[in-house]
Amino acid sequence: MTSPERLILLDLDGTLISSRSVGRRALEATFESLFGWAQATQGLSFGGLTDPLILRLVFESQGSSAAEAEREYERVMAAYLAALDELLAREPDSVWSLPGASAFVDALVGHEDCVVGVLTGNLEGGARRKLRAAGLGEAFFSCGAFGDEAPTRNALLPVALERANRGRQRPLGPEQVVIVGDTPRDVAVARAHGARALGVSTGATPHDQLEASQPDVLLRSLEPLKDALEAVLR
Repeated sequence: MTSPERLILLDLDGTLISSRSVGRRALEATFESLFGWAQATQGLSFGGLTDPLILRLVFESQGSSAAEAEREYERVMAAYLAALDELLAREPDSVWSLPGASAFVDALVGHEDCVVGVLTGNLEGGARRKLRAAGLGEAFFSCGAFGDEAPTRNALLPVALERANRGRQRPLGPEQVVIVGDTPRDVAVARAHGARALGVSTGATPHDQLEASQPDVLLRSLEPLKDALEAVLR
């Protein structure tokens, strides 16, 4: 069996899934219950950020420090996941897959020349919960990297690549990686490592702003499937 020719790393929020801000609402409930900070994330754009960075920025906005955010990280994230579970149980339809996302994922997972994973700012527990809620499952978690596994989003690609190459006789290189995402930060990850970037303007970033970040290919959505596959597999 030959080594797959590409590692496809998929962002989640705004790329594969959308929601009624369940992640933000769960975080806000967490900050209020633990620290009494109401609407603590107000004015903060989550696009392309990692969960640990969001935590640090909120602490700093409340007059606390990055060191305190680090000390409180485990407690906050455990409470966040519990709050997310509660929200998803109460609002089972609050997360959904974006148009074309399910067919796109299935086609990539079934492609013999692809290894498919995630590259997301979500911590792993949050990512899994959101994917299950959206009906996408976890079939493409064979590799990937999550927001709690590196200090910056750019540093997540080497984590995913190392996982993809475990036990592989012919390791994949960064030039064989394709990042699929909806923000300029997704494009920046690809640029930092010599990978390709496929931008999809299905999230909060306006199409022209995403275009200005100069992805290799820019789509308005993952439909039709033929166009999306051609863009990522070229």
